[in-house]
Amino acid sequence: MLERYAKCPVCKKKTLLKVPPNVLKGAKRYPVTVKVRHETHYFYINLDSQGSITDILRPDVVEQA
Repeated sequence: MLERYAKCPVCKKKTLLKVPPNVLKGAKRYPVTVKVRHETHYFYINLDSQGSITDILRPDVVEQA
């Protein structure tokens, strides 16, 4: 389990993220975008091939129609 800290872009609280290592397995290209549930909302993080966070994204940036 990869543990990373991130500041939620929605509520601005610092949170500990527990990312399962299998999230990176089978990735054909990087960064890998992962949806993170946080309290009553969610946001997205991008992970590089080593599991480090490269970006923290608000839902409206990722979910453009």
